[in-house]
Amino acid sequence: MDDSLSPESALSAPQRWSLLAGVYAFACAALTALSLSTVLDLFAEVIGLPTAFATPILAAPALLAGAFVWWALVERRGTVTYLRGAAFGLVTALATGLVWTVRFVSVWSTEMLAAEPVRVLIGFVFAAVAVAGVVVGIPITYVRRRNREPADGPATAKSL
Repeated sequence: MDDSLSPESALSAPQRWSLLAGVYAFACAALTALSLSTVLDLFAEVIGLPTAFATPILAAPALLAGAFVWWALVERRGTVTYLRGAAFGLVTALATGLVWTVRFVSVWSTEMLAAEPVRVLIGFVFAAVAVAGVVVGIPITYVRRRNREPADGPATAKSL
């Protein structure tokens, strides 16, 4: 019995890279959540998440968002540039933050967003994850550019 995948069921290079980008985004989001755990553990408790698992739960939306955003911004266009990689990280981070802001509003209502400490806290978290997102978008772009498959065409210096 042959357990290998048939060519029809194998993922294409863009699909594999999109999945890899989702896993990478999740790992980076988990590291960011861990580094901001003082603030995010409180946030998790406030919105009813188990604080023992706050880091992976808070990072979970980045898995799906990262895969989709990488495909939409990089793979679908067929141009792997550092600008698109940075945009991938930024959009993924902001989408993940938006998911949890919506969850916060669903638990506490929109009136809580008017409170100054809440706005400052949300602003701080969005600013931190936006910077982190841009920074973490660059390494995966570098790796993708170095691992271009022949079907993707040669990587060129002009595609910066």
